[in-house]
Amino acid sequence: MKKLLLLIPVLLLFGYLIWSNLDRQELDLPTDAQFRDYQTIGIDSSRGNLIGIQPFMVTADYSSEKAFYKKMDGYFAQLKQRHWLNSKSIVVLPEYLGTWLVTVNEKHSVYTSSSSAKALQTMALSNLGSYASAYLSVPDSVKVHPRYAIFKMKAEIMAKIYGNVFKKIASTYQVHIVAGSILLPNPKVENNEIIPQDGLMYNVSAVFRPNGSIAIDLVKKSFPIAEEQAFLAASPIQNLPSFDTPAGKLGVLICADSWFQEGYQVLKQKGVKILAVPSFCSINFGWQIPWTGYSGWPTPAQAKADIGILTEGQAWLKYAMVGKAFTVGNMQAGMNVFLKGQLWDFGFDGRTTSTLGTKSYTDNQSLSSTVTCLWL
Repeated sequence: MKKLLLLIPVLLLFGYLIWSNLDRQELDLPTDAQFRDYQTIGIDSSRGNLIGIQPFMVTADYSSEKAFYKKMDGYFAQLKQRHWLNSKSIVVLPEYLGTWLVTVNEKHSVYTSSSSAKALQTMALSNLGSYASAYLSVPDSVKVHPRYAIFKMKAEIMAKIYGNVFKKIASTYQVHIVAGSILLPNPKVENNEIIPQDGLMYNVSAVFRPNGSIAIDLVKKSFPIAEEQAFLAASPIQNLPSFDTPAGKLGVLICADSWFQEGYQVLKQKGVKILAVPSFCSINFGWQIPWTGYSGWPTPAQAKADIGILTEGQAWLKYAMVGKAFTVGNMQAGMNVFLKGQLWDFGFDGRTTSTLGTKSYTDNQSLSSTVTCLWL
């Protein structure tokens, strides 16, 4: 009887190990990296260009480094075919593009789950040891421990793949890349690698240079929205970096940061003339719903009258980059792009907006992949 009782936990452990490692082989599915809509603004006058990619991402694109690279490279190859890439090109990708690398190398059921919550639950259950270790390292200030723990658990492989893929693409096509954003704990750049560390979780963007190097300064989001504040930290706005490029000095504001004057003022003081804004809207046709004000932060007094009057899209055009890049930041050009796709239960919306001096441009309404080329 004692032997039987001892045998039961051994069998349970053995069964768990089989289940947790089952169906983790690399997926090899066809990749659709075709743009469904193109927009060109201006003409090539040898001053460079801003190129905004709104990729259409699916869960399988995050199943392996090979799959992620294949999708990204497919889009850049089309830009090369159109002769849009040159030594002064800056390519802008959307917020959260790298975030779903959290699901890389997981069980196939993660990619077919009906919701992101179920996908993350499967990840936690099938990586109990790693998840428990990450859970125990959650900082006291974090309100939602499970979400932090999942991203902390996968931080090293996420950072490695994100860095590897965009270093290779930047050097292959000889361009600067504002590589959307990714969630990582207290990251730093060291020896041309992005290194996650212990500490608070940030929404960060890295800039990759044409020689395959990563700019030493990472951009960290300063105004996380309400849904993010439970497990993401806010970086001081004065820490925003700037980047020298052949097309001019570049600055990056991640999504909601583009709604606040403080970021433009910091970048203006640093001489920034070109602005990239990676963004994400998680509701299908979200730009058409009534605007509810600044998410997670007090709505400025002068904007309160527009709550419920403007649509979300109209508010983006009035209060974010289009309304502030030139008037507040004195910037020559800017581009704001959004993520598109079919990822679990997330919705997607948002239109590429561009500014050139006092003029602004908006691409066609689309839930598919789009690209905009703004000649400077």
